[in-house]
Amino acid sequence: MAEKRGETEKLINHFDTAGSMEVFMTNLDGWYRVTSKDFRSFNGLRKITLPLTTERGKVDVEMQAYEYYGPVYKWGTNTIIEYTNSGSLETSKWWEQANRISKKRGA
Repeated sequence: MAEKRGETEKLINHFDTAGSMEVFMTNLDGWYRVTSKDFRSFNGLRKITLPLTTERGKVDVEMQAYEYYGPVYKWGTNTIIEYTNSGSLETSKWWEQANRISKKRGA
């Protein structure tokens, strides 16, 4: 069995990850859907959209969006960063490693 390396810490999410998580990109002037890792590490406007009710077989339901004002973390860690509304990700060594791997794969 191989040894586990890196990213062994369970990430804290103070929000419902079942919702649609979006961040506001000022340079692109719009809301963009992101993963929970990027959402918790984005230092800017964030919102979550959730259904008001859930019913089996019913797909046409009313949705509610609300802005999220929780803590901002360094990407892939539980280290809290001060909110500055910079409109960018708070990167870390884990982000840099994931980014290098993605570039090698051509993503």
